[in-house]
Amino acid sequence: MRIFFRINNLFLREGKRKIAMLKLKDIAEIANVSVTTVSRVLNNKGNFSEETKQRVLDVVKEYLYTPGTTLQKMSNISYTIGVFIPNQNDFIDDDPSSSVDLNNLKEELESLGHKLVLTTNTGEIDRSSMSYKMIQDKMIDAAIIFAPFTNDELVDELINHHIPYFVTNGRNMEKDWNYIDYNNYSGATNAIQYLYSLGHRNIGIIAGPADHLVNMNRMQGCIDAFNNLNLQILDERISYGSFSLTHGYEAAKAMLSGNSKITAFFCFDDIIAFGAMKAIFESNLKIPDDISIVGFDDLKLSEFMIPPLTTVRRFKYDINQLIVKLLIDLIGNKYIEKVHISLKTELIERSSCKKITS
Repeated sequence: MRIFFRINNLFLREGKRKIAMLKLKDIAEIANVSVTTVSRVLNNKGNFSEETKQRVLDVVKEYLYTPGTTLQKMSNISYTIGVFIPNQNDFIDDDPSSSVDLNNLKEELESLGHKLVLTTNTGEIDRSSMSYKMIQDKMIDAAIIFAPFTNDELVDELINHHIPYFVTNGRNMEKDWNYIDYNNYSGATNAIQYLYSLGHRNIGIIAGPADHLVNMNRMQGCIDAFNNLNLQILDERISYGSFSLTHGYEAAKAMLSGNSKITAFFCFDDIIAFGAMKAIFESNLKIPDDISIVGFDDLKLSEFMIPPLTTVRRFKYDINQLIVKLLIDLIGNKYIEKVHISLKTELIERSSCKKITS
């Protein structure tokens, strides 16, 4: 009985301090928002509604949480996460969807008190590179390979050094890698099937870089859809290049001048589609009366294009929360053998496509 009273009195004396140690994830759960949103509200950064802000602050006030105390300070657990991106100089500038993904990933890691180290990946092991040094010297606790290459040696190097990792924005279907990714394959398959249902048989494909897995995942979806629909695959109707306005514009120009039979384009991201739309207008053709067009990603600008762009939306789920949570689980739980998570995509129908008759 004496021991019970001693423990109870200690809890009462320390109660206020214990409540002040409430973690960001606890606030997020009580307020029914993400950890990233809690971090943004407490640091007054980013976008959030006034209602969301007040809900978070009400929880903070009730539980006496002190803003400025990071999870790292509260838990004394902080990991260094290496994030490897393709080494092309125009990767970030030309692909805003990737920029948003990386920024959200950074915010998610930092909101939980972890450190992100961003470096480049060539797909090959260069013993003089920072990427190799980070792995060899175990300067990182875990890694995220963003937009991996088709034959990415970096993943094998991480596995050999027993460093937990995920690949995202592209996966190798033939290798048993850990991945958390959107289903780019089915997204592309659905786009081709949709155009076919509208009567299109002569479809031009404006793809991304040939050596990026995300591009190959989408291309395989196209190829399988063509085969299943008994459509002919012509090399002159496929163009590989960067995820950029310039590539979309130049590829569409070339295909329209060389093959007037094309009635629709499927572009491997919305930025490529925007460039293709300009080329279509300059060719004195109308969308969708003369040419239908489908993009991929569903950027915010897509619904404001003239006409609004039909596109494949990556399902509205916070993939970064999932990646970070499971990556931390991989670090701490050596019994997790493999993680394979595929997130949905969906086709968003707008006014850039039209049904035609043969």
